[in-house]
Amino acid sequence: MKLNKSIVDGIPLTEKGQKMYRDSELIGFAVRATNKSKTYIAERRYKGELYRVTIGKTTDLPFTNARAKAQMILAKIANGEYIKEVKFAAVNDPLDITVNDALAIYLENNDFRPKTVNQYKKYFNGYLKWGDKKLFAITKQEVLDKFIQVSNLSESSANGSVSLLGTLWRYMHVLHSTDEKPILKTNPVEVINVTKGWNKIKSRERYLHKDVIHPYYNAVLNYKDELNLENTARSNTNRDIILFCMYTGCRKQEVCGLKWNDVDLKKGNIIFLDTKNGNDHSFPIGNHLLSILKERWLLRENDWVFPATKMPTSWNMHATKVDTLLNKVGEQVKFYVSLHDFRRTFATICNLLRFNIYVTKRLLNHTARPRIDVTGGYVQIPDEELRACMNMVEAVYQGKIDCFNYQAVWDERVKELKAG
Repeated sequence: MKLNKSIVDGIPLTEKGQKMYRDSELIGFAVRATNKSKTYIAERRYKGELYRVTIGKTTDLPFTNARAKAQMILAKIANGEYIKEVKFAAVNDPLDITVNDALAIYLENNDFRPKTVNQYKKYFNGYLKWGDKKLFAITKQEVLDKFIQVSNLSESSANGSVSLLGTLWRYMHVLHSTDEKPILKTNPVEVINVTKGWNKIKSRERYLHKDVIHPYYNAVLNYKDELNLENTARSNTNRDIILFCMYTGCRKQEVCGLKWNDVDLKKGNIIFLDTKNGNDHSFPIGNHLLSILKERWLLRENDWVFPATKMPTSWNMHATKVDTLLNKVGEQVKFYVSLHDFRRTFATICNLLRFNIYVTKRLLNHTARPRIDVTGGYVQIPDEELRACMNMVEAVYQGKIDCFNYQAVWDERVKELKAG
């Protein structure tokens, strides 16, 4: 049945136990009736794990508010952004703190992004598997053995998981070791520095080089799927996400989570709120990307510029993956990349176009550190120059500028700046 206020009001309390009344329209939204009360809940599975969230009692929360809150919670669960409330028991003796306790306290006291929280849990649950082990009882030899063991599976995960363990150890030591009751132990993770050493991870270097950039771009530009037949907000979503990443070098989560409220079509500006470096990132976009967004605006159906393609737009959820398109285009041009490789490509193009380093940093939203680069804090770059640069990047993809022909690059740059 489709739940509404009158139906919820008419749901009877049970004589014993509980009974669920589920909404037929917003899947996952329900009312749980017991012999004492009725409660709104939201439940959904993500990667096999059931999330059941209590929203509030029907007597305390208006139906419309409960439904809206459920919609938001279900969207977060579906996008892997919902964080379960962590419960842990109070510990009288710090030496009894387990690794799970320490992680829970660390996460609760810090404002990490959902992606970071999930990564930390993956390190500990998937690799270390020391959740019930007492943190301050872990020995150097155990750390070294575990580091070698995990390195055989994944060198980067060995670095990440053991390094995080060291961070937790220091954090809990500072919290609980006092002058009156000192914890007379040393961080066991320090053994890595003086024995095997951390794994050296080669930085990724894949990008769209000169021999593949235009075939790849044209394959994306001409990509068609069944959603094109709809002429709805979901049409060309995957293609447009990739073009956005190509043209701007922005991160996947920033592009996929872009809301219409953060797009100024009149000025041709975009703002990403609370980005990876903790700052808002506002910047102008090029002409072709602006025209794409204007077309999407005419077909909009919810808050998101790029709504989820496998769910009704009424669910108000944004897209999260474009793997199908990446795989099909990769197969077509015999060159496979990830969305982050477009960020590396963007930076490479900026360098080949001889952009000022501060322009490139500004476009990539790389924060200058005042203590290291005092000059960077003084340099102000007008939007006109940034927009001209964005149009030049678009022109490289479109084959209008050969960024390997430096004289042509400079001539085009001077012309663009004069026109701006």
